[in-house]
Amino acid sequence: MLSIITGGVEMRLVVSALLAGLLGAFPSGYVFTKLIGAGDIRRLGSGNVGGVNTLKSAGMLPGLLTLLCDFGKGALAVYLAGVLAGPGAGPLLALFCVILGHNYNPFLGFQGGKGLAAGLGGAVVLSPPVAAIMLLIVALAALLLRDANTGAGIGMAALPVVFWFLYRDWLWILGGVAVAGLIILKHRHDFQAYRAGRRQLF
Repeated sequence: MLSIITGGVEMRLVVSALLAGLLGAFPSGYVFTKLIGAGDIRRLGSGNVGGVNTLKSAGMLPGLLTLLCDFGKGALAVYLAGVLAGPGAGPLLALFCVILGHNYNPFLGFQGGKGLAAGLGGAVVLSPPVAAIMLLIVALAALLLRDANTGAGIGMAALPVVFWFLYRDWLWILGGVAVAGLIILKHRHDFQAYRAGRRQLF
């Protein structure tokens, strides 16, 4: 561990990114649903492995545990990246990688969640003001559109703008584009359902 911390910047970035990806790939929804005997979360509800589908399809306990775990793995990934690689590129890259591992889980045939809880957990550690502003934007978008999932997907498009407004740094802006793109991509079916007439706040 000491050799990693004292190693070159590139090595510390790579290690923090790999750790973030592995943390993101912990399939909390799958694990907690299996533990209570509710079956494979990929076969329940929407088939999404994230906290909301787990909550709706498997029950309150596994759903809340999944949400907490997903939030926690995002927060831990960004925290560890800050320790290993310092502020800046390391934590931003970790935020991207923890969401990538969560959304496209290699242990579940590249199925996963939509990245919101993991992303929020990482954002709280990376920049509490960004996390608070994005929560407000997503909530307002969901209320205006009268659909939570569509609002979340569309609201995430504001992330690069929020990064620019707060930091005026191209590293943050590009990181925001990458993170927002990952989450928006996983909401494409919600956009289709919204166009077809779905309106569902929960």
